[in-house]
Amino acid sequence: MVGSKHQTSPVVRARAARHPLGPLFYRLEPRRPTPARIVASLVFLGCAGFIGLAAWLKPDASGVGSHQQLGFPPCTMMVLTGYPCPTCGMTTAFAHVVRGELISAFHAQPAGLVLALGTIFAAGISLGVLITGKVWAVNWYRVSPARVTLVIMLLLAAGWAYKVGTGVLAGTLPAGR
Repeated sequence: MVGSKHQTSPVVRARAARHPLGPLFYRLEPRRPTPARIVASLVFLGCAGFIGLAAWLKPDASGVGSHQQLGFPPCTMMVLTGYPCPTCGMTTAFAHVVRGELISAFHAQPAGLVLALGTIFAAGISLGVLITGKVWAVNWYRVSPARVTLVIMLLLAAGWAYKVGTGVLAGTLPAGR
């Protein structure tokens, strides 16, 4: 690329040389910062909305049912089978996380703990984009979207297995016995 106006500095080349496909995450200056900031503000508002809602809710002591404070019905799977669905406890976990009760959040729904922390992290990243104008990007040559989907599905399955397993061992499941 000698003579090209898009030459990279030796530092950038050295960092990229660590992995043949480049870094996993990187920051860049977008060509059009205004749309990037608009997207970041929407992401921040969405994350802040979830965090604010979780702070408003009172975590249910049973580990499920916090969503009923929003006017939603009880979990249909729990009502019909006595066992929680794969997302039971998510709202309760979010409510615990915003209060700093990470162990209680884990017991309510391990996947909910991870997703709540991810929401807080996404809010921070989007706020950083709003302030600096530089966006974070994922090198999708190194991260397969199919693998990301698989990891999320495995996280949900593991959280569900934990919730059902601990409930059966504690004698609280099936519910309504």
